[in-house]
Amino acid sequence: MPRFTVAIAGGGLCGLVLALALEKYAPDVDYQIYEAAAELTTAGAGIGFQPRTLSVLRELGLEQAVLKIAGNGEKDLLNIVYRKSDQKEGYTFNDSETDEKQWTFHRGELQKLFLGHIRHPERIHLGKRLVSYTQSKGPNGRVTLRFHDGSTAACDVMLGADGVKSQVRAAMYTQLADAAKQAGRIEEAKSLRSHINAVFSGFSAYRGLLKREPISDGKTKPLNMSAILIHIVAYPISQGRILNVAAITTDRESEGTLYEGPWTTEVSQEEVRREYVGWEPEVEEIVQNMGNWNKWAINVVQDLPTFADGRVAVLGDAAHSMTPFQGAGAGQGFEDALMLGMLLGQSLVTTASIPAALKIYDKYRRPVAQKVAALSLENGRMHSLVYPQLDAQISAGHVSMTEPEYLARIVENMERLKEWRRGTDVLQDCRSALQLLQDTISGESMVIVKL
Repeated sequence: MPRFTVAIAGGGLCGLVLALALEKYAPDVDYQIYEAAAELTTAGAGIGFQPRTLSVLRELGLEQAVLKIAGNGEKDLLNIVYRKSDQKEGYTFNDSETDEKQWTFHRGELQKLFLGHIRHPERIHLGKRLVSYTQSKGPNGRVTLRFHDGSTAACDVMLGADGVKSQVRAAMYTQLADAAKQAGRIEEAKSLRSHINAVFSGFSAYRGLLKREPISDGKTKPLNMSAILIHIVAYPISQGRILNVAAITTDRESEGTLYEGPWTTEVSQEEVRREYVGWEPEVEEIVQNMGNWNKWAINVVQDLPTFADGRVAVLGDAAHSMTPFQGAGAGQGFEDALMLGMLLGQSLVTTASIPAALKIYDKYRRPVAQKVAALSLENGRMHSLVYPQLDAQISAGHVSMTEPEYLARIVENMERLKEWRRGTDVLQDCRSALQLLQDTISGESMVIVKL
């Protein structure tokens, strides 16, 4: 007889890592994954991990398996080359091997690896697109899920890992807004309703995968390193066999608006080429050798006031979808999953105390994830050579500098934006959350997971 039941909405990377965390820390809990798609595909583009992310996978026993499919193999340091390339003769303004470890992957290969480590694949239900849910009140309350096909399911706790277009988040914030309106808190209701949908970040990315052989490197650094070509990002995945390319464009005027039209579309090589006319030859060569391009309008979740409501919580992109400029979006979702697995794995957590456990998850994970999202947005502007604070000082005549000096300041600030990775520890965050759980739910004994 399971201690309680968990429904996971979404069978992507974050949902699978959550399942793996539950299998490790909460083997006496029954979980079921409900995935909207009719099949779990292994398609996708590139993804990057830093040490914090790898520490999650190490804790789940997946580190060695993951490193075997890294784009840079088990080499953990990448050269990062910054070039100003929006001219016929570009030049490098920073070229150094970072002291920060990082690894690159093909998203589809990670999905396949995680699926292969799930001990209970029979618990994954496909073609289950969530429409809504309801919560019953009381210490033994339940959550009822309703799906597009007319079926229903019940659980003690529901966790939404269903992506940036999360139906769990939409239902949660619709219910929170309705409750606020009924209580006469009209402005609060309006604010809560604004969190139902993701908004446009102002950035779009032309993305593609390129086999490395066609690209020459006669005048540039070898393409087995990360090269940010203001603003093209290219790095190896699939054990170095494929180059992941993302060509970024910016529309600051549309930032924060609801994006009209499809978020991902196939585009012609000619459309991409027009964006980079006049750039240095190496950039034009990358564009010309790409077979297929997709345009991705990068939408994000604005800072939510809570990740949890009662017996329901959101995680990953459903909670904090962010721009990709810290290489940390997926990793933050994995951290959410690890903490949820640890909290729900504690023997003191019963059906009655699930809401308390989810509040602790929200207390620890929301500030971290939202800080990383803010840093990522700022870093994206730096990569596009936009430094608002410095630009304002220059415009006001308070600062005067040459172009190389300006670019050096941008690199210096980008390094500052990565400092959070070096001085923080997700496992320490988990220890603190577990201690708070023990302090909060008093009167019973509990064995804390040793990290």
